[in-house]
Amino acid sequence: MNLKGNKINRVSMRNNAYEIIKDAIISGELKPEMKIKDKELSEQLGISRTPIREAMLRLEDEGFIVSKPNSFTMVAPINITEVKETYSIVIALESLALQEAFIHTTPSQLKQLAEINNLYKSAIEESNAKKCLQYDIEFHGHIVRMSKNKELEKLLTKLKEKIIRIESFYFHNAIPKQKSINEHDMIIDGLENKKYKEEAVDTLKNNWLNSLKNILSEDK
Repeated sequence: MNLKGNKINRVSMRNNAYEIIKDAIISGELKPEMKIKDKELSEQLGISRTPIREAMLRLEDEGFIVSKPNSFTMVAPINITEVKETYSIVIALESLALQEAFIHTTPSQLKQLAEINNLYKSAIEESNAKKCLQYDIEFHGHIVRMSKNKELEKLLTKLKEKIIRIESFYFHNAIPKQKSINEHDMIIDGLENKKYKEEAVDTLKNNWLNSLKNILSEDK
């Protein structure tokens, strides 16, 4: 573990510490079940232990860290039951976002969505797992923004932090298959031809479910 490149400006130390540690957990730099110490983190980030402890308490409340008093603090393990629960909520909420996106979608937004998907296709062709995950997340995030439902976007942003952590852990070397590209294309086609709304929503659900199935197969 080495976070030395992330020296913090003292103005908003607690929030900055929170964001840096959380990002390290989500990306997998701080791996599940890795023991972490406030002293070590404070030295690496160049700030006192108090904002580090406050950030760690906040991350514990959010389920990214677990601790046992007077014993240890560690990055939360990935619990497969929680994985299933998180995916089921995200599938339901993003399906709603897609339905609302049909009302608000503009040609320029559809063009942006297609451009993101082209980058995703290129990443697959390059066998770049990191970029594949990046553009897949961006694709789904753009659909949520197209819904113009700010409350829905807030809920999904928090949930997807957990999804990104899960997928970074399971898919850090995995390259999506052609099926994933086809599903993205079908969602775009549905948004362009509104009579295919139901098919597009079903495809979105299947796209998420395929990721979940891959995780469950990896976990066996």
